[in-house]
Parts: sequence; structure tokens; C-alpha cells
Amino acid sequence: MIPVNYRAPWATLLLLQCAVLVPATAYGGLNEPQRIIQQVSDGLMRVLREDRNLLKTDPGYVHRLVDELFLPHVDVPRVSALALGPYWRDATPEQRRVFQAEFQRLLIQTYSSALDALSSWDIRFLPMQLEPGATRTLVRTEIQQPGGQPVRVDYRMAYSDGRWRAYDVAVQEISLLASYRNQFTSVAQRRGIDGLLEELTTRNNTRR
Repeated sequence: MIPVNYRAPWATLLLLQCAVLVPATAYGGLNEPQRIIQQVSDGLMRVLREDRNLLKTDPGYVHRLVDELFLPHVDVPRVSALALGPYWRDATPEQRRVFQAEFQRLLIQTYSSALDALSSWDIRFLPMQLEPGATRTLVRTEIQQPGGQPVRVDYRMAYSDGRWRAYDVAVQEISLLASYRNQFTSVAQRRGIDGLLEELTTRNNTRR
């Protein structure tokens, strides 16, 4: 069975992505990958201020919000391949299609279920160099919660099809993509790819 913490990594990613409180005037000092994280977070903050009641009463609105606001900035095909690890190579085209579709459903449901837990945090972008023509980069940040210690959060992003998208985040140097891969491969080792797809589909259907 897929463990209860199956959703935790991407829920954590959502909470940390939405913690940005840097004013819009600071955009000029950020490079493109940093600006994407900033702008997505600012967009959600506006929704949380203006549509809090709707978020609590209309699950369909929440899912549409996540689909439109977050997923365009997540490289779902890349994340899917990396999350399935060596089993991606062995999977048939149909198995890959089903896995990616169910994994995307999982992301939408995970993001949606995390919205109620959002609170205000501060974020500091750490120095980074984005080389001309680079297709991968690491956006390093520290997130500060009132009364707590700074939390180190690093976003791995890739450039393809004319845009930067996230494919992993590490919290205190713990990769959330690796956490997903460990859980997926554990199920696939016991039940095969079809067994993994069955468990993933069942969990998604029961958490609508």
C-alpha cells in the first residue's frame, strides 16, 4: 500500500512556494527562475486574500486554481520520469501515459489539500549565478517563519520549450523528488508497474 506520507513532499513544496512576501519592486533584482517563484507565490497570495471563502467552499475552484497557477511552472513530464526512476525506462508508452496522468492528478490534489495550511513567511533569495545559455539551475532560498529558525529550500529548475520550470525542491538538503521516487519504486518492486498504477489510481479516486 502507498504510505500515508505519499503526499507530504509536494504539500511542503506548495507551502514553501507560497511563502514569498518580497515586494514587486524587488523583481528587478531577480533572475528569471527566481522571478517565476516570486510571481507564482504573489499570485497565490492575492487569491488567498480575495477568495479565501471560495477556496473553502468550492473544491472545483481550488483544483482549477492549482491547475492554472502551479502546474504550468512544474515540469510534469520530467518529474514523472525521474520519480519513476528505472521503471520509467521499462514502462510501455501506455504505462508512462497513465502514470504521468495519475501523477499530475496527485499533484493537483496535493496542492489543493495544502491551501488551508498556508500562512505568512519571509523568503530570502541566496546568491546564485545563471550562466548564459544554461538549461538547468539551482535557486537557493532561506525561508523564515516567525519565531523559528531559517529553513533552507533549494529549487531545481530546467529550461525547455522556452521557459523555466521546477522539477525538484530540497528542504534542508532533503530532496522531495527522491522521497517520491523511493515510495514509487518500493511499490513497483513489490507489485510491478501495473500494481503501482493501480494503487496510485485508487488513492487518487478516494481523495477527490
